[in-house]
Amino acid sequence: MMPNWLKLAAGVALTVSLLAIAGVKAYSERLGPLVQKYGITYYNGDGPSAPSAVCRPEQEILAAIGQVHAKFDYLAGDGLKAFQDRARDLKGLPPLNADELYVVTEDDKLRNGEMVLFIALKAKCVTTVFGFSAAVYREILGKAESL
Repeated sequence: MMPNWLKLAAGVALTVSLLAIAGVKAYSERLGPLVQKYGITYYNGDGPSAPSAVCRPEQEILAAIGQVHAKFDYLAGDGLKAFQDRARDLKGLPPLNADELYVVTEDDKLRNGEMVLFIALKAKCVTTVFGFSAAVYREILGKAESL
């Protein structure tokens, strides 16, 4: 038979241990991904897997743009470099890591002149597609063309 003080000590030790485990688990959930200005940083490989590049021929991209009766700008080479430099200098934007850039400026479905759609290609593969404010795009483009 165990003395009462030993039973009490064992119960307190078990309670403290369980509370410690629960505390560590709750604290570790707080150490989730870090949300930063340009996205989320994941630790220990916990983030989503990176999607592979979608390789589409340039003609498919132009056909898709044509289906919505869109007007677009095309940037490549020195023009793209100047645009990216100006975007970095004026707005602090990261480089696109692209060889070519199609910017849909108008179409018959959306945007109404308030947004533009960027389609960036690297080695003829789509690497980035995102929307952006048309006013900021015109500001950056105007500065890039004045070089």
